[in-house]
Amino acid sequence: MTNALSFLNELADRLKWPQIETIDKPDNELSAHERKLLRLVNRVLQTWCGLSNWPLLRTDGTIVLLAAVKSDAPLLQYVTATQNSDVVTLDAMTLDDTYKQRAFQVNGDDYVYRIVDVPSPTQIQINRAWISASITTADEMGFTIAQDRYALPDDFDRPADTFESFLSPYHIEPRSPDEFRDRRMRDRGIVLGEPAVYTVYTTNPGETVQLVHFHPYIENARLLQFPYQRTHPSINSDNDKIFVAERFIGALIDVILELAIRDYEDDSKTQQILADMLRQYDQQASNPGVVRALPRFGVACQTRADIRRGIAMGSIKGSGGDSWDLLNWRYDN
Repeated sequence: MTNALSFLNELADRLKWPQIETIDKPDNELSAHERKLLRLVNRVLQTWCGLSNWPLLRTDGTIVLLAAVKSDAPLLQYVTATQNSDVVTLDAMTLDDTYKQRAFQVNGDDYVYRIVDVPSPTQIQINRAWISASITTADEMGFTIAQDRYALPDDFDRPADTFESFLSPYHIEPRSPDEFRDRRMRDRGIVLGEPAVYTVYTTNPGETVQLVHFHPYIENARLLQFPYQRTHPSINSDNDKIFVAERFIGALIDVILELAIRDYEDDSKTQQILADMLRQYDQQASNPGVVRALPRFGVACQTRADIRRGIAMGSIKGSGGDSWDLLNWRYDN
């Protein structure tokens, strides 16, 4: 790993800019060159590490899946709901803020609601007014509360392994947000079971972390572990580390210098150039050398036979099969 200040000064030397004494100061006290370089470095690091699976940024996360709450255990609880009201009473319950964002459905009702607040231990506020006809405890309507969406780590970028093994050992299959929504609509309502598919979209209400969604809704408590790729931490102080292996530092410097010299005013153009450069490097890094041997034109070689057939048919220009054999004898010796 490379020290941030040393790395920035290496770039400053290449650009023939003044050396940086420190970045441990307010942004308005940095020079224009220092601010520009710092922003560019952070942008490249976060974009590049988003394209490549950097081992230094790979880690494991855990999610505790919460068991569903059903009104038939341990004692019967009944619902009171008034049409066009967004407050629902759950008899004989003890609720708290941990129930926020869980899904709620009255047994036999067509609609699923999201709990947005818990005004009291026996009341929930739902995300829209009650649609169906009003019900009281005398109707003896039960309910199901289940958690299907969970916050991912603050630094989550994407799963680090193949999607099929994400959140093992259950091998929960990935789905795009649209496919996930279609699957849920087909099943209708809160269907409980072991999670079979997942998708990652939207954020928590505070818009601070991404959410992973599971289907079916979780029935039993589980502890899931999963590998993921972190976003690169922002470089803000002298001793921050750049989580790129030493053998790739040269390529990283080349990318940053290219963008610093071009100095695009159009932000979208900068983003496109950066993505193209990093994608090209990513492909090169995944193909580090020649992995296929040269063809050998032996007596029984199919390649040789095909080429001679082409010459005979006139599709390949040359002086004939014998000349080809003489010119390429070195492949057999």
